[in-house]
Amino acid sequence: MRLRSVLTLLVLIPACLQAADAKKYGQPLGLKEEVKVSEILANPDKYAGKKVRVKGLVTEVCEERGCWIKIGADKQEIMFKVDDGVMTFPMAAKGSAVIAEGTVSKRVLTVEQQKAMCEKEAKALSKKADYSKVLGPKTIVRIEGLGAEIQ
Repeated sequence: MRLRSVLTLLVLIPACLQAADAKKYGQPLGLKEEVKVSEILANPDKYAGKKVRVKGLVTEVCEERGCWIKIGADKQEIMFKVDDGVMTFPMAAKGSAVIAEGTVSKRVLTVEQQKAMCEKEAKALSKKADYSKVLGPKTIVRIEGLGAEIQ
């Protein structure tokens, strides 16, 4: 019995130490229950306006200002967006485990809004605007970030 207790401690200690090394951004995490990314994307109306906790891997980081990350889980991705300067995610976070909390937002962009975004992006990148992917209204579901912990 004593050996089993020692073995359990040896397994748990590295996990605890690793959790202590997490880099924290924004507000402290407070929710206990996690919602799957796939569940949010499959039912955006159910979660819109609600605070959620998600877990996954950082698949992308905003290269310009570090103001968003994409969280991949369940073979899907969701954007975790923060106001510029509130939190800044480093490029090195890509590929790291993340636990994040925020409020789910659902927004439907019109064709005109999408074209305006294409023009703004093209201007920022000194390129010609490409409207080929604007085929009709587009629904965007993302998490408006409040806090995150990245391993």
